[in-house]
Amino acid sequence: MGLFDHFRKEKQEPQQTENTESERSNQPYLGDLQKTQLVFELIGVPAGERNETWQRDFLENIVQASFRCGEPQVTKGPDGFPYFQLLMPKPNERFQCYVIDRMKDDFLLKLGYGVVINPDKGQPDWVLTYGDILNLHLNGSFYTTEPTPFSRAVEDEMIENEENVLVGQPSDQILPEHTRAVLNKFLTNSGVKSPKVLLMCRTATDGTVSQDLVFNLTPDDFETEAHFRSVMQHLGWFLPRHYSFVAMAEQQFEDSFMPL
Repeated sequence: MGLFDHFRKEKQEPQQTENTESERSNQPYLGDLQKTQLVFELIGVPAGERNETWQRDFLENIVQASFRCGEPQVTKGPDGFPYFQLLMPKPNERFQCYVIDRMKDDFLLKLGYGVVINPDKGQPDWVLTYGDILNLHLNGSFYTTEPTPFSRAVEDEMIENEENVLVGQPSDQILPEHTRAVLNKFLTNSGVKSPKVLLMCRTATDGTVSQDLVFNLTPDDFETEAHFRSVMQHLGWFLPRHYSFVAMAEQQFEDSFMPL
């Protein structure tokens, strides 16, 4: 008998909380208890023995596994970003069920949260950024490892004269509306008066095509260059890890930048 077999006949009804979770949905969260059992077994593996197979199995199963929330539900990580705390259910104890696959669309992406798994152990079993959750929403997994059109641009990327450049707005499949709103809030709180974005596609002389998100930021928009660098670095927390993004003066593509 699995550890969580005693839950199979119970439905975990959502409780009223701080307007952040399953009350946003008409149906209570009901996770896959088989996947919950597998996750429980996986976290029992010592940290030094968690190889690539362990990581793959863990990430595949936590998407639909059942979790309970921590107290408080949302905590600030060492990086300064908010994370929803998820813990393994306790045997023989009723709990309000949380399922990442449901949470992402109900409130994680709208409110700008990442997820931390089992932070009560001192060293969490896994930390998912907002961008990781966004990638699950867009591509069905937390991380995209196969080649994509995104380049490996850096924030000071220069456009070469011989390159063909096309610019436009990123589609909802790249930046959904709720993510644009979250990015707008972050940049506004960072001191950017009117955050804007565009998608830049470039064709090099060898025919290679690449794309980058471009934000209308320059060091002159901030009190110090260190602040500018910090904001650019922190932007990556909100984006899938394979995305590339750069900052350019708005005058370079003035008619193509649009508000977030």
